[in-house]
Amino acid sequence: MPSDSRPPPALMTVEVAARSFYREALGYGFQLADFAHFASTLLGMAMTPRTGEAPGAEQAQPPAERHESLPVAGPHVTIRPFGDGGDREHLERWVSDAEGRFFLLSTTSGRRQDVEHLLANPANRIGMVTANERPIGCVAYLEHRVDQHRAELRKLIGQHDMRGRGLGREATMLWLGYGLGGLGLKKIYLTTLVTDVRNIRINERFGFRVEGILRNEVLIDGEYHDVLRMGLWTT
Repeated sequence: MPSDSRPPPALMTVEVAARSFYREALGYGFQLADFAHFASTLLGMAMTPRTGEAPGAEQAQPPAERHESLPVAGPHVTIRPFGDGGDREHLERWVSDAEGRFFLLSTTSGRRQDVEHLLANPANRIGMVTANERPIGCVAYLEHRVDQHRAELRKLIGQHDMRGRGLGREATMLWLGYGLGGLGLKKIYLTTLVTDVRNIRINERFGFRVEGILRNEVLIDGEYHDVLRMGLWTT
């Protein structure tokens, strides 16, 4: 059996991955025998020594550097305070596509908020992500509770041509550093669809851990979806 320095995944994470595959497999017409064959194949792959992976590559990497104020800059992106006029127009456009709409989805009501409501709430902290001064995305802390030192994280690379380049991860790390340093957050949490395994794994690399599954929590395009809550706690 292969071994490395990585911590074992939490049972909740395993369940999330299994439920995600199960839903997808049903769509492909899997029968009981197909699930049995898949389980056997997966077990065989897990027992085969892996090569080309750096030990500990999947370990959590919470932000080591804390930032006291905006703007904050990394090697490729900068996060500055959200401004009026042009920034709002960019955000309106970004949240209109299939991926961007989740930036405004309320996990308490299942309804999609609007940009007006997002920007008008004084408890929301919004940042604009730029690359070479070009706006490419948005990050936010929603419902920042100063007395409780906690807030909900939202992140979005809105420009399609800038996705898939690792810029979202860099922006998230910078924004987490600002939340911990500038806002004094102790608890940062986020929600994601249970079926979005890729996003779950990315969040785990930032140090987020699964806290629970909200069954049939939101209604999207006429279908109910489970929502996963993940949290990052720092002392």
